[in-house]
Amino acid sequence: MYELVELEDWIRGIEKIFTTVEVPEDKRVNIRIFYLTGEANIWWKNAEDGLLGPNLTWNRFLKELRAKFHLVVVQW
Repeated sequence: MYELVELEDWIRGIEKIFTTVEVPEDKRVNIRIFYLTGEANIWWKNAEDGLLGPNLTWNRFLKELRAKFHLVVVQW
């Protein structure tokens, strides 16, 4: 399972690439699939049919990805 730090590092890294090569917001979702590996790639293959479409923005993709791979920490 992705560690929280690994996931956030991946997100920051891919966003650096998008900024550097000036990837428009509407193209980011399509490009990110080339950068998914391991469990995240398997998750995407299982989730893509339900998520693909005009409502899948980069921000929604990140929300779904974080929901899947962030550990929930409960403080007592």
